[in-house]
Amino acid sequence: MTQKNYSALGHTGNNALDAMLKSRTHSANPEYAPISKQQEKQDIVSEISNNVAMSEMSEETQFQQDYKSGIDIVKEIDAAAKKTTKAKTKPTNKTKKTKQAKKAKNGNGKKIAIGVGSVVAALCLATVGYTYLYPNIHFGVNAGTVEIGGMSITDAQKQIEKSDVLDNASLPIKIYQTEYKIGVSEVANGLDSENSAKNAYEFTRTGGFFTRIANTMGALFGLNESKLSVNVNDEALKTKLDEISAEAITEPVDPFWTVEGDYLVVDKGSVGVSFDTEKLYKQVQDRIKTMDFSTLDVKVETTEQNPIDVQYIYDNAQTAAKNATVDKTDGTTILPSVDGVKFDLETAKEIIGDGSEQTYKIPIERTPAAVTADQLAGVLFRDTLASASTSLNASNKSRTNNVRLASEFINGTILNPGDEFSYNGVVGERTTDRGFQTAGAYSNGQVIEDVGGGVCQPSSTLYMAVLRADLEVTERHNHSLTVSYTPLGEDATVSWGGPDFKFKNNTDYPVKILAWQEGSSMSVKILGTKTTDKVVETDTDIIETIDYKTVEKTDSSLSAGERETSQSGITGYKTVTYKIITENGQTTKVKANNSSYKSRDKIVLVGPAASSKPSETTTTSTETTETTTTPESTNSETSETAE
Repeated sequence: MTQKNYSALGHTGNNALDAMLKSRTHSANPEYAPISKQQEKQDIVSEISNNVAMSEMSEETQFQQDYKSGIDIVKEIDAAAKKTTKAKTKPTNKTKKTKQAKKAKNGNGKKIAIGVGSVVAALCLATVGYTYLYPNIHFGVNAGTVEIGGMSITDAQKQIEKSDVLDNASLPIKIYQTEYKIGVSEVANGLDSENSAKNAYEFTRTGGFFTRIANTMGALFGLNESKLSVNVNDEALKTKLDEISAEAITEPVDPFWTVEGDYLVVDKGSVGVSFDTEKLYKQVQDRIKTMDFSTLDVKVETTEQNPIDVQYIYDNAQTAAKNATVDKTDGTTILPSVDGVKFDLETAKEIIGDGSEQTYKIPIERTPAAVTADQLAGVLFRDTLASASTSLNASNKSRTNNVRLASEFINGTILNPGDEFSYNGVVGERTTDRGFQTAGAYSNGQVIEDVGGGVCQPSSTLYMAVLRADLEVTERHNHSLTVSYTPLGEDATVSWGGPDFKFKNNTDYPVKILAWQEGSSMSVKILGTKTTDKVVETDTDIIETIDYKTVEKTDSSLSAGERETSQSGITGYKTVTYKIITENGQTTKVKANNSSYKSRDKIVLVGPAASSKPSETTTTSTETTETTTTPESTNSETSETAE
C-alpha cells in the first residue's frame, strides 16, 4: 500500500477526524470566531477519542517509530488492566464457597477494569493522534502573549504582526545602584513574526515522544507558550547604551562640600564604576530578541574614592565673604555674592567620626557679603572714579597709531573686586603682526626706532587715573628720563619682557576702564561705584635736582667757530609723590611713590679753530634731537618707548 504524507496534505486520512480538526483551524478562514477554550478542549479530546481508531496512519520513518512506541504503551496499559482479574492466587478449599458466592460480583469488577483500561487506551490513542497528526499550531500554544493556537503558520504570522506587545515593553538594567530602562519600541524594528510563528509551530514538534506529548497537553491547559522574537535595531540600541554608559561609567568622586543654610554639608563622594560595554550590548540584544524583560544586573568594577579628610575641609571650606560681581565677558550679568564661612574643627571631627555615612551637616557661622547681587545691580559702573588726559603730536603717524592701538586693547577692561590689571598682559606683545608700527624709542640713552614706540603714554595716562581713583598699585616703574606728557612722579614705563604696570581693584564694586585716543590727546576714565565723597589729588616733592652738563666736541665737518647742538640736555630729579585724600571732611597725605630720573648731558659740536688742530674730532650725525619727552627704560640694556 502506498504511503500518504498526511502531514503535508493537511489531513489525517480519517474523514471524521479531518472534519473535526478542520473545524478548529484558521487555515481556511483566518477571521474565524473561536469558541470557548474549555468547550474547545473537551471537543478535541472527545472527537479524537471517537475517531482516532478509524485512522489509517502512514507517516515518515521518525513518526512511525514514535507512534509505534505510543501504541505499544497503550497495549501495555490495556494488558495491565486485563491482568487485574488474573492477579489473584487460586482459591483453596476453605475459600471455594466464598469464591463462588462472590463470582458474580468479581465478574462485574473485571468488566469495570476492562472498561477503564479501554478508556485509558482510547485517551492515549487520541492524545498521540492529536500530537502527531494535527497540521496547525496546537491549541493553547501562544507566542508570548499573542494567542495563535489552532492557526496555520501564515495566519499566526499575520496575527503576531498586528500585536502591540512592544508598545509599552521595557528592559530594566541595573548598573551598580542605579536602574535604567530601555524602551523596547525605541530600539526595535518590530516583532520577527516569521520566526515567532515558526517557533510556536515547532514548540510541540521537537523533542522525544514524551516531551511532545507533555508540551501538547500542557498547552491545552495554558501551561506552555513559545517565545516571541524581536527584530533589534542595532544602531538605535548602540546609541541608547552609549548614553547609559556615559552616565553610568564614572571616575571616583572624592569628598566635597556645599553650604546650605547654616550648615556645611559634607558628602563623602562616590566610587568609580566601570563595566564591559561590549558584553552589555550583547546581553541586552539577546534579552530583547527573546522578549526576556526581567531585570538585567550588570557586573561592574568599582574604584574607591579617598576618605574624608576633616583637616583639609577645615583649611579649604572656610572662606571670607565675597561680594557680588559682574560677568566680565558681557559686563552686565550679575554674579551672586558668597557669604563667609567659619566652623569649629573639633566639632566637625566629632560629627564626621569614622566617615561611614554619605553626608554630614556641620554647623557654621556665616559672614554676609557687603554687596549683594540686588545691591550691585542698581549701582554697577554708576560713577566716574577718576579720569586723566595727556597730549601727543598727532602728526607723528606711527607713534599715534601705537597709542591708539594700545588704548583699544585697554578699553572696556573690567576688574571685579580683588582683580589685578597687568598692562603687558592686556595690551600684549608689540609686533607688526598685531598692528604696531616702528616709532622713536630710547636704548642706552640713545634714540632708536623700535616697534611699539609710544605705548608708554597710555600706561602713564592710566597710572595718573589710578592714582586719583585711589586703586592699589602693585607694580610701577618711572622712566629713566623725564617725559613731557605727565607731571614728575606720575609716569609709568613699560616694556615687553621687562617693566610692567599693575594695579588691583581694592574697592567693593567692579570697575571698568575706558581708554581712547582722539586728535592730539589720549584719555582714560575709570568707572565704578562711589560709596563716599572721597576726592584724591596728587602732590610731588622734588628731593634733589640733578643738573645736566654741557659737553663740547670738535667736529671737522663744521666751519671754524661754527657751533651745533647734537644732543639736548635733560635735568635729572629725585622725587616723592603723594596722594592727598579728602574724605568725610578729613584730609590725609599718603605716599604714592619715589621716582628717580637721570640727567643727560647736552652735547655741542664745534668747528675747528683756524690756527690749531682740533682737540677732539667726531663724525657724529649733524642731526640733533632736542626733546624732554623721550622715556627710556630704567634698565640701560632695555629699549623703551620714546615721546
